[in-house]
Amino acid sequence: MRTLRVIAILLAAFFVGATSAEVAVRARESRAATDPAPLGNLVSLEVRSEGATIARSRLVSPSGKPAEMVLHDAADPTSIRMILRVSTAREASGAVCVDYSLRIPELDLVQTGRVSVKPGVEQTLALGPDITAVWTAVPVPSRAFDDWLRAERARKAPRAS
Repeated sequence: MRTLRVIAILLAAFFVGATSAEVAVRARESRAATDPAPLGNLVSLEVRSEGATIARSRLVSPSGKPAEMVLHDAADPTSIRMILRVSTAREASGAVCVDYSLRIPELDLVQTGRVSVKPGVEQTLALGPDITAVWTAVPVPSRAFDDWLRAERARKAPRAS
């Protein structure tokens, strides 16, 4: 009689556990189906010289595919101010690896390289004497991207004096 009771308890526990495990797996599958697929990584580059911003660009680079941005001078649309080519990939640590090619004709600057950027954290890199690049990269869509957008809107919002 005791053996039958133990077997009945174990079978009941197994069936209850199996049912709850199935519910958990189905919930996870349905959540994965509704989450948007990653589009790529937003890359923001600000080039500074002696504290002043020379150029600023932002673009979304699909993971593993190259993206390019050509920034023209606002005063002379035929003049190119900066050319930026990037290719991004996610690292196992969660950081975004950015392979870049940067050209600024006005400064006779041509540089290529690789920088690893933690999502949402600015990474400063010296490009030459008195010239620095400030990189920011965040996966799109992600919570870090939403936070970055909020910070950009707050930075651009008019302030009462």
